[in-house]
Amino acid sequence: MSHLGSPPPRPSTARLSMPPMAALEELPRPRAITVSFWCWVVGSLLLGATVALVATKLDAMHTEFARLARENDAEATRSTIDSVATASVLVVVGVGVLLALLGVALGGPLRAARGWARVFLTVVAIAGVAYAALVSSALTDPMLDQLRAPVTVGLLGYTVLVLAAALCMFLSGTRSWFRRPKGR
Repeated sequence: MSHLGSPPPRPSTARLSMPPMAALEELPRPRAITVSFWCWVVGSLLLGATVALVATKLDAMHTEFARLARENDAEATRSTIDSVATASVLVVVGVGVLLALLGVALGGPLRAARGWARVFLTVVAIAGVAYAALVSSALTDPMLDQLRAPVTVGLLGYTVLVLAAALCMFLSGTRSWFRRPKGR
């Protein structure tokens, strides 16, 4: 048997694009994640306040949605029109409350570097922008009287904050934050 000598050195398994695991464990939270977190919190509180303001006009909304349903389908029964109006009011209030709660609830996991929270918050941002557009176009003057301007400003502020929060979650420098070990 011939002597082949010692084997060649093993190639390095370190990735050049990612710091060593020890460095990742002590990685400081990127400023973009902190900004995103606070945009989610403030935006969600603003949406909650806007929905609470809208909720002060439940009867007016129900009456106006019933009128619109009657205009849309003159042959519909009173029960059907009432059901449509009630469902419309529940969508306006219920979805707003749900979006506000999700924004606040998922902000903590975002700060804790949970990648799944970033994915869910992206979905919440898309749904929130669609909700704000739908509600601001659906709530007519007879429903809200003098509240139209504050509700519109609240929904616009929420939309700006949510878009800023979603953008900050994906800025450069945040990728390594979500790749760091989560064992602690």
